[in-house]
Amino acid sequence: MRYIDDVEFLYDQSTGITHVRSASRIGYSDLGANRNRIEGIRELLQ
Repeated sequence: MRYIDDVEFLYDQSTGITHVRSASRIGYSDLGANRNRIEGIRELLQ
């Protein structure tokens, strides 16, 4: 549906963990599209 998402990445050096926050600007549900996109990014980075 071409919704715009806001994505934030925060890398915590002390733990080596990257925290991710992703949210749609409009709407309540994207039927898992946002999560799939973030999981795809995670796979590319590994």
